[in-house]
Amino acid sequence: MPLRRSATTAAALSFFLITLNASTVTTALPVIGRDLNAHAGLAWVLTGYSLVFALALLPAGAWADRIGARRAFVAGLTLFAATSAVCALATDLTILLAARAVQGIAAAVILPSGLSMLNATHPEPSERGKAIGRWSAAGAIALVIGSPLGGAITSAIGWQGTFWMNIPPTLLALAVALGVPAAPRPRPVRRTSYRELVTAPAVVLSSATGFALNFATYGTIFVVTLFLQQDRGQSAWLSGLVFIPMTLLIIPANLLTGRLAARFGIRRTFLLGQFLMAIGLAGLLLGGPVWAFALWLLPLGIGGGLIAPTTTSLMLSGLPPTHSGFGAGLLNAIRQLGSAAAPVVLAPLGFRVSMILSAIVIVAPALLGRKQCLPSSSPTADSTTRTPAATGSQS
Repeated sequence: MPLRRSATTAAALSFFLITLNASTVTTALPVIGRDLNAHAGLAWVLTGYSLVFALALLPAGAWADRIGARRAFVAGLTLFAATSAVCALATDLTILLAARAVQGIAAAVILPSGLSMLNATHPEPSERGKAIGRWSAAGAIALVIGSPLGGAITSAIGWQGTFWMNIPPTLLALAVALGVPAAPRPRPVRRTSYRELVTAPAVVLSSATGFALNFATYGTIFVVTLFLQQDRGQSAWLSGLVFIPMTLLIIPANLLTGRLAARFGIRRTFLLGQFLMAIGLAGLLLGGPVWAFALWLLPLGIGGGLIAPTTTSLMLSGLPPTHSGFGAGLLNAIRQLGSAAAPVVLAPLGFRVSMILSAIVIVAPALLGRKQCLPSSSPTADSTTRTPAATGSQS
């Protein structure tokens, strides 16, 4: 039990750290531009990190499988702490951008290796689902507190504080992770077996759902923000407040997901989350006062909070444990793709068409789930290693 708690705590701390870092730096961006006199390339402080992070997730996950999850996790955290210090000490934009790019690589190593470590210490599907719910909730908490915390620290001690604050949770996660025994070094994986992995039914479904979730969620935030400010003339402050109740509900939904999936099965949990998000998107079409938008965003928060950890559980359950780093990297890379695609696709469509398209995208994986014969109940421990991808996957 202590081993499980250590792995869950370390993985949750790292996800909290990665999410918090993105939020606090975003808040500090205007002050960074003023202090470094670097307004022209300022966006790359965020874009460069996010781009490298997304591109490195898949190879980083595969690398974690090759050297072992805990070894990769410790290496990623160490690099993240070092680059945080370099960012805080940067005296010009070039140094800051270079450090942020390397920090993106570090985050890409931390995320899948942390999930892989959590997966290895929770072989029972029900316990794994609860642990992933706690992991997801840690990220949701960071999302809620990130912007106000970043603003407070920037105002109190300067933008450098948003990078210095990364180091204490990084060191704490390192200390906890070192209490988790390193697994034996896995044997090398044949490159040809990755084709079997990505075509496994659970992997296909979780990937499609992960893309749909981020596309619909981030697309809705983007479109509603523009609609309230440009069409309704609301302030940026008020349009931002609209999303706070939604994000707050993600946390209890994450924590509840494992229990729901254990009791009612993965399919019903998926369908409930998709139904709630579709209801919220349909409600947004009705318009109304600003408080009505906040109200209809609530089912999006609950539904997304149910879908996200269930998707992660399904991905990890659909692969043999020796490939969980690859699976975690694949899922998060595809989710990043969904986040990036949403503004590009939805921007020219207008508010109403964007909401309709987002609703279609979020419910589409339900049809795929029927085609892939997703089990109504949670998978058994044996089923986690009996997928087609599990056979003949190692040399």
